[in-house]
Amino acid sequence: MLHKLQGALSNRLNWQFSVAYGVLAFLVNYYALIPLYGNLSIHLGQIIVLVCLITRGEKPALVTLFISSLGLYLSTGSLPLVGLSIAELLVLMVLFRKGVLLIIADMMFWAVLGIPITFTTLLFVYDINSSDFTQVILIKQALNGLLSVSLATMLRAFIPYTWYYSQISANPPKLSKRIFELCLISIAIPSLIVMLVLSDNSADKLEKQLLNELDIRAEHLRERAENYQLFHRKAVESLADTLQKNSSGDSEHELMSRWVERYPGFITMILTNHQGVVINGVPSQSFEKLLQRPPSDRKVNDRDYFKVARDSGQPFVSDVFRGRGFGNDPIIAVSVPIIRDNTFYGIVEGSLNLPKFETIDNLGGMDSLLVVDSSEQVIYGSHDLQLAPLDTVTIEENSQSYSNAIKSLTLNNDKVYNYKTVETSNGWHIYILSPFDELLVAYRNSFYALLIGIMVVSLIASRIAHKFSQHITRPLERLVTYFSSNKIVPAKPASYFSSQEIETVRSQLQQAQRVMIDFQEQLKAKVDSKTEELVVLNAELEKLSSHDPLTGLLNRRGFEQVVDTVFPLACRNQSNVTLAIMDLDHFKHINDKFGHNAGDACLITVAQTIEEVLQRDSDYVGRFGGEEFVALIIGESVEQHSHLLQSVRRMIEELTVEYEGDDIQFTISIGAYSLTNQFDMNYDKMLCTADKLLYESKESGRNRMTHKSQ
Repeated sequence: MLHKLQGALSNRLNWQFSVAYGVLAFLVNYYALIPLYGNLSIHLGQIIVLVCLITRGEKPALVTLFISSLGLYLSTGSLPLVGLSIAELLVLMVLFRKGVLLIIADMMFWAVLGIPITFTTLLFVYDINSSDFTQVILIKQALNGLLSVSLATMLRAFIPYTWYYSQISANPPKLSKRIFELCLISIAIPSLIVMLVLSDNSADKLEKQLLNELDIRAEHLRERAENYQLFHRKAVESLADTLQKNSSGDSEHELMSRWVERYPGFITMILTNHQGVVINGVPSQSFEKLLQRPPSDRKVNDRDYFKVARDSGQPFVSDVFRGRGFGNDPIIAVSVPIIRDNTFYGIVEGSLNLPKFETIDNLGGMDSLLVVDSSEQVIYGSHDLQLAPLDTVTIEENSQSYSNAIKSLTLNNDKVYNYKTVETSNGWHIYILSPFDELLVAYRNSFYALLIGIMVVSLIASRIAHKFSQHITRPLERLVTYFSSNKIVPAKPASYFSSQEIETVRSQLQQAQRVMIDFQEQLKAKVDSKTEELVVLNAELEKLSSHDPLTGLLNRRGFEQVVDTVFPLACRNQSNVTLAIMDLDHFKHINDKFGHNAGDACLITVAQTIEEVLQRDSDYVGRFGGEEFVALIIGESVEQHSHLLQSVRRMIEELTVEYEGDDIQFTISIGAYSLTNQFDMNYDKMLCTADKLLYESKESGRNRMTHKSQ
């Protein structure tokens, strides 16, 4: 009862521990996620779950895992991550039960199951369009698992023994395994922590450097784009002012030709009247035929560069569009109204050729330039973007963060870039596009270096642990050999790999060995003597258990043991069998008249007489108790059996037992039953039949034998 109560209290305490571990793991997963570069994080709640597995067993660890997983889901919102953590612990449970070291078990999990499962999840569940970032996530998850297992294994050395569940059965590992484990975690933990910190800091530093560079380039390009527009706008304003004044006497055509030569960014220039009819244009070859057409064919009053300049009275820079009538190139129109005495006379417009933007595309390196207008039409794109002017592009900012501060976008639902954008005064957007994987490649490579380093360290640590354990265990094994020997073994000189502690223990063990061998020799002599006595005593006890101590015949137990063996065999071989029960007549009268000692002398004489007659190997004689004897005769004829029994009766009838001067005579009655044809009768029934026949002999006057056969 007390044992059951203690077991119930122990189980209750075990579950309390599991809940306490689970709450702690929940808090660690919910509040103590360690952020890494690129929206990644390290979760360490698994450490608490593993500690529970080590100290409290599998079932409490499952409870802890459930509570821990809830905290992980609430903090990350990722069911696949929770499922991966559960799968990792289940595999660790199975391998840990088989005696595999936890850190090796975790390596096996990630190599065989963890990485393939994570990769499949990233491929089909998450929209990650970067193979490098996918690799970073895979390695990070594996390193997270190894770090958790390493820290849990390290904490094992500091956990009080009272925290362990008493019913956990754990086979201690080999010393080489223990040394290997200690070597590995001693190297893995600082390597993981240092490399994670250094990789994160390095990536963050590189990101800030790239972000600063993009900021500088974006501002520089905006300035150059603004200056490019401003330069050509000023040129058109200057032309408009000159046309308004026209103090030089040059014709409008000459002035416009001079401006086109001076500002090669313009591919054409036109001059309109107040109705939007083109009245002049350069170069001449582009407008010679146009100017000969009717005014209705030369109207541009539907164009923004005319309407806005006319209505606002201010210079206008248009979005990109394709020219018509006098050119089909993608152009940007820069127009300025001509106003004399507050009267609108028309506009002068210069068409900027977009390819001229190549003059500001000097980013260098692997960065690209993209300029779009407010309608996301391409004004200019670097050659590697393979975009033509007036192409409409789709620019989507990625919701998935691959870095700490730098944003990324997807261009035309295809390529991904890190980017920085600025807006010009007229609504254009300038994008500096940097290769998306520029930051992740370095981060990924540092992870690969760490993973490969741990693998190399594992192999080296395994070899070192094996050698080191041999250097420790061999002297200990030698000590065991010395101590277990039955003779004094001469001590060998201390080897190079021995130690002062081992040599001291060896000296003490050798002294103890001498005392032990002396004691063993004395004890052996005593044991041998006692063993001989015990053998004799056991033989006597064995005989007493199956033989009658007075007559030396088989007692009832011994006789029936013999019968259990020989009787079935005789029946199977169909040998003639006779069972006889013999009882001394008026034996009570002998005891009463001459005493029990005299009666015992008579019984001994009877036993000797029966054994003298029934002396074959197939004859079995026993004393059932009191004055009753039994005999089992096997083989030969029933007549021979009857003859032997009659011989016993006659010899006893003729006996005279002398006891203390008295001559004692007595007779014996016999009941015998034989099996000759049918051997299906069992021993108990045959015994009962013989007993009835003995009763008939008694009733018929005694000193006779009643014998029947089957």
